[in-house]
Amino acid sequence: MYIRLFGARSDPQRRRPLSRLKTGNEHFASDNFGKKDIGASRREELAKGQHPFAAILSCADSRVPPEHVFDQGLGDLFVVRVAGNVTDPALLGSLEYAVEHLHVPVIVVLGHEECGAVKAALGTERLPGNLGVLIQEVYTGKADTNGTGKNVGSAVKANVLHQVGQLTAKSPVIKEFVDSQRIKVAAGVYSLKTGKIDWLELSKK
Repeated sequence: MYIRLFGARSDPQRRRPLSRLKTGNEHFASDNFGKKDIGASRREELAKGQHPFAAILSCADSRVPPEHVFDQGLGDLFVVRVAGNVTDPALLGSLEYAVEHLHVPVIVVLGHEECGAVKAALGTERLPGNLGVLIQEVYTGKADTNGTGKNVGSAVKANVLHQVGQLTAKSPVIKEFVDSQRIKVAAGVYSLKTGKIDWLELSKK
């Protein structure tokens, strides 16, 4: 069972954060990039404090940099990255900081096509060390556990939706913010070829 979507926060500067992300991705995918202030004045401004409008939990894959994918600049996004966009205490703690102290109004869990971590989780080889521990956190979906007909695309989506559910299952802090309608949660899968994000529909409860 997954997190349901809620409305945006009342802060005028944080309204419609998902629309901002979706528009940014449309710009990126069409090579219509917005102008970014990454110079000395912006750095000086950010040295006084950060006010990101969204938190992104994404895969660490070098081909999926969230700031570029969403066409955003310095200080706009609070990004947490790990192979397979999985949830663990350290990553959840970072997201808890984002919602509780930075007051971000939205968390996006972002997977991508041809994810190596998902492929590893679909495989039969048991990987050693910390990598093996990480791969165990990747969820590939019940339909992909019988050893036949394994589909990376469906497994990537299953993992993204599973990690969305884990946000509230594993974090009382995030659950409280979701239940009180102070944050919104969304999920998507990034296409390596087109640059577009396929936004996934989350089950409501």
